[in-house]
Amino acid sequence: MSSIHRTIKVFLYPNPMKNAKGKYLARTFKHTTYNIQDICELISAKSDTTASTETLKYHANLIFNEIIEQVLRGIKVDCGYFTVQANVKGSFDSLHDRFDEQKHSVDIVFSAGHLSHKAKKDMNVEFMNSKPNCFKIWTITDLQTNQHTNKLVMNRVLVIRGEKVKISGNNPTVGLYLLHKETNSEIQFSPSELLANGDTKLELIVPELAAGSYQLKVTTQYSGNGKPLVKPRSYTYERTLYAGQ
Repeated sequence: MSSIHRTIKVFLYPNPMKNAKGKYLARTFKHTTYNIQDICELISAKSDTTASTETLKYHANLIFNEIIEQVLRGIKVDCGYFTVQANVKGSFDSLHDRFDEQKHSVDIVFSAGHLSHKAKKDMNVEFMNSKPNCFKIWTITDLQTNQHTNKLVMNRVLVIRGEKVKISGNNPTVGLYLLHKETNSEIQFSPSELLANGDTKLELIVPELAAGSYQLKVTTQYSGNGKPLVKPRSYTYERTLYAGQ
């Protein structure tokens, strides 16, 4: 594996332990969770990748299904980046005792493999001086498929989950935006145009859109403590969305 230096951003929090007064702990602030679909889309979007998202997902599922099948046969699988094996938990009273679901269980245990240990040696850590920004979009889900998505399909409902994403305030810039990257034109949606507008969830019916790539942005004066922000703040979703593809 070649050495690729990556940077993980962390914030320092006071150590809550009784005897650690004045000390701090480093914690990441990353709520985004990717599933297999998301990972395959990220790989497929790279310039040196020729396989489609569907092809990558098909083969990834084949691999993981086979891994679990072998693990459940009692075989330890070492994938380089992680190892996985099944353990039977609970004690047995004698050599003639048998598995009892009331007393015993099967646990699947993962641990970091040698390639993961090697990769983390090339990590850089960047300390953020300010408190973590709790204004964040985590995931976008297609309500019909209940899958994370980067597709903008007309008349589908997008569920946008995050933290402090509620759209509120009197400033005319407040709203949810879709920026068409090819033409740099914006479509603004007011709070009244959303199906849901809450602290952690927004819901939008996708309108008819010109084909191309889009960036989703939320602008709000919502603070979460009942007092609106004097100036609106904006957050742009880190992944590109696509219409007509």
